[in-house]
Amino acid sequence: MAVTVMTPASSANLGPGFDTLGLALTLCDTLTLAPGTSGLTLTVSGEGAGKLDKAVEKNLALRAIQALYSHIGGALPAIDIHMDNTIPLARGLGSSSAAIVGALTAANAFSGAGLKKDELFMLAVELEGHPDNVAAAVYGGLTIAYKQGDKFGVRRCRPAANIGAALLVPGVGLSTAKARAALPAETPRANAVFNIGRTALLVEALLGGDLENLAVAVEDALHQPWRRGLIPDYNVTEYICYQAGAKGVALSGAGPTLIAFYDRKDRVAFEAALTKELKSAGIQRRMLFLDVDINGARVIR
Repeated sequence: MAVTVMTPASSANLGPGFDTLGLALTLCDTLTLAPGTSGLTLTVSGEGAGKLDKAVEKNLALRAIQALYSHIGGALPAIDIHMDNTIPLARGLGSSSAAIVGALTAANAFSGAGLKKDELFMLAVELEGHPDNVAAAVYGGLTIAYKQGDKFGVRRCRPAANIGAALLVPGVGLSTAKARAALPAETPRANAVFNIGRTALLVEALLGGDLENLAVAVEDALHQPWRRGLIPDYNVTEYICYQAGAKGVALSGAGPTLIAFYDRKDRVAFEAALTKELKSAGIQRRMLFLDVDINGARVIR
């Protein structure tokens, strides 16, 4: 019997919450598993069609399916897999985490293993390497991931209803590996203290709907000062967002997408001003006005 799963995009870090904060967004990839005739057979539509590697050892979704069956000690059956992707690749919107989490969730249902979300989360972290996007993709909402011994814990929260998120997606991607390579090996204590304060303020602002403190709350001293140099239009795009009425602007994950928080009651005026100013400046970025996905990955049929 076929199983279909929807998994949300996510924006990680949100400025100061490096490798800790994640926000699930209402832009979803869909993955279907059906009984096959030989091995794992993958087809892809949408984002990545004709580009994603379909070799089992290189494709994240296929590796996740294998990992699930290995974890439960079951024989891997022949499966036909179809991915219908809407999340842009290599843009800082959690496409890798969505592929991993979607595949694990689908394989869990397809196999009848009945694993809980917490167990799927830990498997996903092992495959992805860090927990921020994975947590948001699994649980939905605003997630806070934290190390606890050799494992990770997650706190899921729901942002205030007045906070909207606009994602400004460029046409050219940026690999996470390249973005991580740009970071210094060590950070001064003052920078760490700076980010602790900003992260605490950001969580309070997002949960309480405190729009006035968001511009300060998204400031960062751990990764954005180095990564913005990899993105030619970062400074002008950030400036335009604030001029158009954004309350806080940050890199989405490792970039190059920017996330701009705004007051939802001002959506029409904000979108109009942003569209006008981006066009005037010759900035070519696709705008996605998204809500918070509160469900995380889920079986839809």
